[in-house]
Amino acid sequence: MYHSISSLDAPIEIYALPEHRFLQHIALLAESVEPGATQVVDLVDDTLAGISITFDDGYYDTLTIASRPLVENKLPFTVFVTVANITSGDSKYLTKSQLVELSNLPGATIGSHGFSHCKLGELNESQTLDELKNSKDWLEQAISKPVVTMSYPHGSYNSNTLRLVAEVGYKFAATSRWGFYEVGTSPLEIPRLDVWGRDNRRTLEQKLAGKWNLIASMA
Repeated sequence: MYHSISSLDAPIEIYALPEHRFLQHIALLAESVEPGATQVVDLVDDTLAGISITFDDGYYDTLTIASRPLVENKLPFTVFVTVANITSGDSKYLTKSQLVELSNLPGATIGSHGFSHCKLGELNESQTLDELKNSKDWLEQAISKPVVTMSYPHGSYNSNTLRLVAEVGYKFAATSRWGFYEVGTSPLEIPRLDVWGRDNRRTLEQKLAGKWNLIASMA
């Protein structure tokens, strides 16, 4: 799970991975095309096992920095977008036209990250439905494509959230729970691995091999 990909001169933050480290990750993930390697697969393709690349929030640099090496290496990726970020006018997030541009790139899938990035697990039923449906409707109108996937803002959800997510029409939903997607995992509770600002190629390799699972479970 990525968030922002920062320029070379930006200060290191936990959820802002420097561009040079991201390119190290791309080099590692691009090896998935080699025979016998674990594939990088589209999150919404439940016919294949492998690694899915996701971005949360809808940062501008997902388009300007991250997308080019992903497309060049034919690596599919999903961008979970918070509508309020797009309409905020804040330059660190995508504009509506940039979102459309991103959605039309080869291998790109746009998903919801809530309408206003609030904790869905703390809302009542009416508020949850508004967040889920308004986000889905806005994104589908913006990009002229179905939106069937989402990630839970702040990782917050409960059993009622899951029921409403399915009712609104989402088929896949990513959590912030650390882990790997395995046979029997609910498609509405897909675990992910957090990527942090100091993660180099070796760190990502270790995380993908499960060597950080114990540390993550204690966090």
